Amino acid sequence: MNYRYLELLGLRDIEADLTVTIDLNMADPISEIFLDTRTTNGPETNEATAHWIATVTKVEIVDGSDVLYSLDGYEMEALDIYHSGKFPRAYWPNYFSYSESMRLTAISFGRFLWDPILALDPKKFANPQLRITFDYDAGGRAPTKCSLSVLAALFDEKAITPTGFLMTKEVKKWTTEDGSHEYTDLPTDYPYRKLLIQSRYPGYGPDEMFDNIKLSQDQDKKVVLDGQFRDLLFGIGRENALVEEWLGVPVHASTQRPVYITPTMEVSLIGTEWDGTRHGGTLACWSGAGGRMYTLCETAANYNIHVSGYAPHGTLCIPFGLQNEIEDWYKVEGIGSLKLDITDGQDSGTGKIFIQQHRSY
Repeated sequence: MNYRYLELLGLRDIEADLTVTIDLNMADPISEIFLDTRTTNGPETNEATAHWIATVTKVEIVDGSDVLYSLDGYEMEALDIYHSGKFPRAYWPNYFSYSESMRLTAISFGRFLWDPILALDPKKFANPQLRITFDYDAGGRAPTKCSLSVLAALFDEKAITPTGFLMTKEVKKWTTEDGSHEYTDLPTDYPYRKLLIQSRYPGYGPDEMFDNIKLSQDQDKKVVLDGQFRDLLFGIGRENALVEEWLGVPVHASTQRPVYITPTMEVSLIGTEWDGTRHGGTLACWSGAGGRMYTLCETAANYNIHVSGYAPHGTLCIPFGLQNEIEDWYKVEGIGSLKLDITDGQDSGTGKIFIQQHRSY
């Protein structure tokens, strides 16, 4: 068999904040790693406080002090959506009492699954480890526990000699301030495949959180891009920016309740009752900016709500070059400085910058 699918961690309950560490000591190259994360909802008397993926506060792959991958849950899922275009991969997102909300997210080391040129080769490192950190009640609706399983897509009898892999890291995090410029000196060590900018702030779309975005090299000797967040998203960042999902939601009578969703801009909502008994009444569902919508109904009932919108988890993805052609990516060797200038649009949000680079062996 050319390939195999290996369970690195069987389904494990997580009932306290902790970090799970998995040694990546296999002999074969890794194409992708899949995280199956689940959150068990508490009673309906509690309101949801954040998206379920917020329980994953950090995912890292390290080799001693060498960081090969480092993102939080929001960043990880947003990158996976933009990278693969697969959303949902497999999930059952719901807010029903004592029910599990499930998500599957991938960490990709190649341009696509089973990329023979780009893959993570554990033999190239001394002691590579995957570390997944949980704050088990940081998302969902008063969760009673989280659960985790981890699987890997490995090359088996097909012998490959990968020349490198896709390395992904968060570069910066800051608190936004309306009208201020956030200047960031980006690394110039490896070629860039993607640059991602994120702000998920309930009540405000990312096009409100960020105004203008400018990337330049060598003190503006060359301006690589310069434009409004919205123009960039619907221009060069449009691919895979539109996402859709179905949510299971217990809707309350005469009490509006928050529901946290994946899209954060231009959100559309429609619901249908999901119950063996017709309760009647009219469902209202509205908002969605920044990844938070609301529901209200004349009569309490369970609903399935279809959600569609842009900018998963408040993220703009800027691709550099043709994404399947390695030689077409943004080469930064020889550049004296690479500066990102982001103009904030609102106060008190959290801005993030993360990058996907081509790291050669």
